[in-house]
Amino acid sequence: MIEITKALPCDADEIYAIYESLKGSPGCTWDDEYPTLEFVRHDIVERDSLYKLTEDGVIVAVAYLGEFEEREVPECFDKSVKRRGEISRVGVRRGYHRKGYAEKLLKFLLDEAVNLRYDGLALLVGTENFGAMSLYEKIGFKRCGEGVMYETHWFFYELKLKEVLK
Repeated sequence: MIEITKALPCDADEIYAIYESLKGSPGCTWDDEYPTLEFVRHDIVERDSLYKLTEDGVIVAVAYLGEFEEREVPECFDKSVKRRGEISRVGVRRGYHRKGYAEKLLKFLLDEAVNLRYDGLALLVGTENFGAMSLYEKIGFKRCGEGVMYETHWFFYELKLKEVLK
């Protein structure tokens, strides 16, 4: 049985292990400094914004949905979006890739974003992460630009939810 809920503090080590296992994968921009176990714990405890997809009790996929907190909003993002959310730290456990789990989780997060009254969502994608780009575009995100943040070259993606909120 598949279930999507917010992650709990007791999930932090398992989620971090998923993130760790993905470091070095093609297109993955993560390294020893990001994301850390502290990021995971902060997302769960302080932000209450880390979601998990479980199947038969096993955490299969995770993602963050919360306020857009980048220091600078890229110029390409739509200026009419007043309450922008962010999806980040999307990860799928090894052995479960290309089976639709990330898509299920992300579609759930789109509904959740509407419930949270965001009128747009943003995300950053590493320029070599072709699988992620394909998935984000499939569910409606549009690439609006590119740039360097955190010493990494990114493609910027955006999804406007204003029409859904009306």
